[in-house]
Parts: sequence; C-alpha cells; structure tokens
Amino acid sequence: MSQNQVSGAIRAPKPADPESAFGTKTKAAHAPRPSTPDLDPPGADQLGLSPEEIAQFREQGYIIKRGLIPPEVFEPFHALWWQQPPIVNSGVNENDPRTWVAPGKHWPPDQRWSTADNWMGEGAWPRDEDARRGAQAGERVGRLPHKLTQDIANDVWRWHGIGHDPDFVNATTAHPNVLHMAEALMGGPVKRPHRNRGIYSIFPRDPEGDESNLGPHMDANMTELMVVTYMSRIGPRQGGFTIFPTSPQRLYPTSEQAYNWVATDASREAMDAIKEDVVPLEFVGEPGDVLFAHALMVHSAGIHEGDNIRMAVIQDMNRSRQRTHMRWTAAGKNGAPRVHCDMDGCFRFPTDNTDDDPADGDREVTNQWIMDSNEFVESRVPPHEDIFAEWNLGREPVTGNVIDEQPWWERYNLPLLPEGDVPRGGGGMPAVSLDSIAEYEGDGVWRVDRHVWEPTDTSG
Repeated sequence: MSQNQVSGAIRAPKPADPESAFGTKTKAAHAPRPSTPDLDPPGADQLGLSPEEIAQFREQGYIIKRGLIPPEVFEPFHALWWQQPPIVNSGVNENDPRTWVAPGKHWPPDQRWSTADNWMGEGAWPRDEDARRGAQAGERVGRLPHKLTQDIANDVWRWHGIGHDPDFVNATTAHPNVLHMAEALMGGPVKRPHRNRGIYSIFPRDPEGDESNLGPHMDANMTELMVVTYMSRIGPRQGGFTIFPTSPQRLYPTSEQAYNWVATDASREAMDAIKEDVVPLEFVGEPGDVLFAHALMVHSAGIHEGDNIRMAVIQDMNRSRQRTHMRWTAAGKNGAPRVHCDMDGCFRFPTDNTDDDPADGDREVTNQWIMDSNEFVESRVPPHEDIFAEWNLGREPVTGNVIDEQPWWERYNLPLLPEGDVPRGGGGMPAVSLDSIAEYEGDGVWRVDRHVWEPTDTSG
C-alpha cells in the first residue's frame, strides 16, 4: 500500500516547499552533445508534427522547432533588457563585449529593484536586516523581479518580472505558433498562458574562475509541457539549455500521482540512474528556435565557456484542468521553522512551540509566483501505464482548442503586476498575511481559501 493511501483513501502527501526542485547529489557522468540542426528529424522547420517528430517525442521526450517564432518580435524586449537595473548597475555595455564577462561582481547584495511598496500590504519588500512583523529578520522573501546568482561559475540573471508583461507573453508562450504546437503535442483544451518565468540570461564566466558545469534537476511542479525559446544565438558550449532525453519516461512511473509530482524512493533511484546513464543534450539554436519537452525532463543550465550572453525564455504549459489549492508557504516566527501548505489546503503548525503561537495569523505567506499554474491538480490518480496515454501527439488535428482561464492572481485578488511607479518588467508577488488567505480551525491547523476557476460547459 502506498504511503499516501489509508484504508483505500488517498491522503495528502507530505507538504513540499514550492520553491524546491527535485534532484539528488549525484553528478552528471557525461558531457553534453550539441543538438545541431543537422540532427533534427524531418519537419523541424515546419509548423506541426511529422511522424519522425512524434516518434522522437515518444521515445526521447522532446522536439526542437526551428524558426518557430520570427526573431523580430523580440526586438522591443531586447531593447528593454539592456535598460534593466542588473545591466545598468553593473556597467554592462551592449557595444563592449568585454563588459559582459562576470558582471555579478558589480551586483549589489540588495536587489529589491522593481518591487512595489506592498509587502504585507503596507511597505517596501524587506532587506535581510529589516525587522518584520510577520517573520524574523533575514527570512527569505521568495522570488524577486530580478533574481541574480552565480550558478556553477557563471553569473545568471533571471528576469522574472517581464514574465507577466502581456506583450511579452503574446510574443512567446502565447504566440500562435507555440499554442499550435502545444495542442499538437498535449491535445486540448490548452490553458492559455498569462505569464512565464521570464528571460534567463547566462553571462560569460571569468576565464580565471571555476569551470562551468551542469546542475541536473527536475522542477517538481504541476506543469505538463516545458518550453524553452531562444532570444539569442547559442552555439555549442555557449550556455545552451541542457536536457536528459528519456528522463521523463523514467521518472513518471515513480511518482505517486499522474498530475501532481509526488516523489518516492524509486524517484531518487531513477534520478541517480538518469545522471549516470544518459548523455545530456545541449540545445543549440538561433533566436526564435523553440524546444518542447515533457515537464518531467531532467535539465540544467548549460555549460557556458563562450563569450556570448545566453538569453532563453523558460515557460510552463498545461491543459486546462480542474485544480484545487494554491501552493503556499508560511514563515515561522521567533526562530520557528517555515511551514508549507499541503495538497488538501492545510497548514499544520506545531502546537508545542511556545515561541511561535500556531494561532498567529499575522505571518508572511508567499507562493512561487513565477509560475502560470500555482495550484495542485484536483485529480490524484496514479500514473498511467503509458506516459502519453492522454496526449495528442498528432492523433487529432489542431483546432485552436485554447481556453483563456482567469489568472490565479486575479482569482485570489493578489498583487502581482507592476503598480504605482514600478517600471515595466517589475512587480511580483509580495507576502500577504496568513489570516488573509486562510481560516484557523484550531490545533495548529489553518485551512486556506480556494478560488478555483470553473470551466464553462460549451457542449450545448
């Protein structure tokens, strides 16, 4: 009997941190090979799916479409990219490639650029040293509009804020050609995206620093189709998004559920075997090339030993499905640990901690706002025998079966979009108080509000 089954009923699995990915400590055993266009199956330069592409997706879990989006649609966003705080503050100059190398040394530690004065509904997003009524000083604030890190030698800027810009979404995830391919692969109805994760940029590394390496992981969220669009030319060993073909087929049967990722011991064994056995594939391409992969694809930022800036749009796509509770996470207070919402929509705070009153609803609550789908799928059925049992994969013609669901932030009346004097490409989900999104039931249990989008029956 599954650890999540009791007397035939399925209970919620142990709650997970919405910001966490799924991975193990094992390192990738093989160097990646480049996915140059000469290796593409027939049909890679055409809209739709060829028989060879269908076979590749079934067997390998991915396809690449060349020139799917006209590169000129990116021009306004390239111009906007060069005007952003991480670029301006670090002295990166579009016309001087020498300034592109390792700009992170110039990034300030406080990166609260482009946020509004809406933290807990009343003030600026906190810095590490700031006293906070809903959490202890130094507690994390979740994703920022601009997330800047050093990832295994290379400086990385994840411009999440641009991901909810309507024009940007229309040029990328909601581009008609991308929606066409999503329906051809997954089948309909496709959930029309209202945001994506934004532009992930990897800069050339310091030649005297550490070597660039892979960091394989799987995102462990409720996404069905992972989409990566290039906004810059990427050659071999130039930071190309790197995948581990066949990994979805290995991981899928190890999950306890078909639509919500619930890892098991077998999942960790499969992940180790994937990194040991599979030769990773480095997405090489031009602006407008798009990679489509099953969302359980193990992947990594690519090895970057070049002198270019790698710009990729990371996107999540789904079919329109009935969903339930938001994936929330709540801060502990006075040194108490963080608590995550479970799949049944409950926070369960310890009742034996005298320093953190479980009935205290004036505590910070956040979610992984960079995602377009932030709610668990209602169905908890186990994995199907065939990972693609419900996928289209060219069986039915594309008819434009796309449903424009109301975005989760509108349904929950949550701040996300830029407001006040926040510039374009800013915004993001600030903390709100626990008692504004949940009701206390006693014994440390808070039950969150549910604002589910209800599909309309148009069958007549």
